Amino acid sequence: MEGFTRQETLALTGTTSSRLAYLDRTGVVMPQKYGNSKKPTVIYTWEQVLEIRAIGHLRQRVSLQTVRKIIQFLNETGFDDSLRNKHLVVVNDEVYWVKQDWTDMPQVMKVADKKNKGIGQFVLIVIPQLANLIKDVWQAAINSKVVDFESFKQRAKAKPDKAA
Repeated sequence: MEGFTRQETLALTGTTSSRLAYLDRTGVVMPQKYGNSKKPTVIYTWEQVLEIRAIGHLRQRVSLQTVRKIIQFLNETGFDDSLRNKHLVVVNDEVYWVKQDWTDMPQVMKVADKKNKGIGQFVLIVIPQLANLIKDVWQAAINSKVVDFESFKQRAKAKPDKAA
């Protein structure tokens, strides 16, 4: 098996079953489904596990609707819509993407906002780097009672010490 079952994905991402269902229903993260259409076997890829983990970090500051707006913006402007490999910065209700091609100056692109919220203290959050997301997933696998760690090591596409 290449991917991860729903139970393994829950254990590796620290999310809830209802959140996985929502991500699937809204088209944000759609797993492969096999077998019976009423109760299919659901398989998530390594990249989807990282994506769900990244969304979990982003959700600490913005709504799922804002996450969908970010993905929609990336799609409509021709960029890769994955969040797992992007540096996103949240200031109040505005989300900025700091692009990784550091030439002279970083390129910062506003990707979402929510209007009409009062001015308050600035909150700056950077989504963890991909290497940190990979480390988080490996640690979740080590600690999990659901995930067979030996099998996980074969299916994971990146090792925590090799991620950069």
